[in-house]
Amino acid sequence: MTWQVVKIIAIVSMTLDHAATAFLTQPFLIDRLGMGMVASARILGIMHILGRIAFPLYAFGMAQGCTYTKSRKKFLQRLLIFALLSEVPFQLALRGSQELEYFSVYNVLFTLLFGALCCFIWDFFRKKSKVWAAILPIAALILLAEVFDMDYGGFGVFSVFVLYVLPKKSWKLLALAALVTWLYGLPAVMSMLSGGSYFDSVLKWLCALSAVGILALYNGQEGRHNKFSQYFFYAYYPMHLLLFYGLSQWIGPIEINWDDVML
Repeated sequence: MTWQVVKIIAIVSMTLDHAATAFLTQPFLIDRLGMGMVASARILGIMHILGRIAFPLYAFGMAQGCTYTKSRKKFLQRLLIFALLSEVPFQLALRGSQELEYFSVYNVLFTLLFGALCCFIWDFFRKKSKVWAAILPIAALILLAEVFDMDYGGFGVFSVFVLYVLPKKSWKLLALAALVTWLYGLPAVMSMLSGGSYFDSVLKWLCALSAVGILALYNGQEGRHNKFSQYFFYAYYPMHLLLFYGLSQWIGPIEINWDDVML
């Protein structure tokens, strides 16, 4: 499996998750498509569950990009530009910000950008044999991701960094399995022990773990690659968010009398 195939899987997973958040709401499925309450809730739940595959693939890909990029400056510039371009579409489509009072840094491209900065900071001090000096700026970036409430927060930044510093693919996959288990498996186990509802949590955990299996099939080859495909995978993020926001505005608000909805 080439990296192009892995990226397509990540895009499909992300798109399903965002579609279920942005415009394929439960009122839409019930009112426009005639679904029942249970069926509509289950479909949206499945879309969100399948969406858990995306971020582990993106985190691994960012770590790989930091390793093999020919120009770190251009790599960071490209990430920053598309992160800035994506913020307003992200807030409109996923955060429900109809009126943007101020610019913020929430979307996942900022998370990946901070992760890349951690990787390059680590390398800078490692080459000077002063690895200890990298701890503070890396910790600061992880903390800032939490303070700014970025997508996946400090966990996301830390994930990119860990996947970068580990030298072998097998170690990276083990670390990724541990990270997704911490993020999704632990809540599932806690819900199970407390007697709460844990079925969806377990499915999210399994879907996130399936990303590890997908990466295990990755053969290290880039696949068909050109400038268009390189920039398309960056541009797709803000483009699909703008499209989903436009669809949500076209659909408009849907009023439902929940007492009349069939199960």
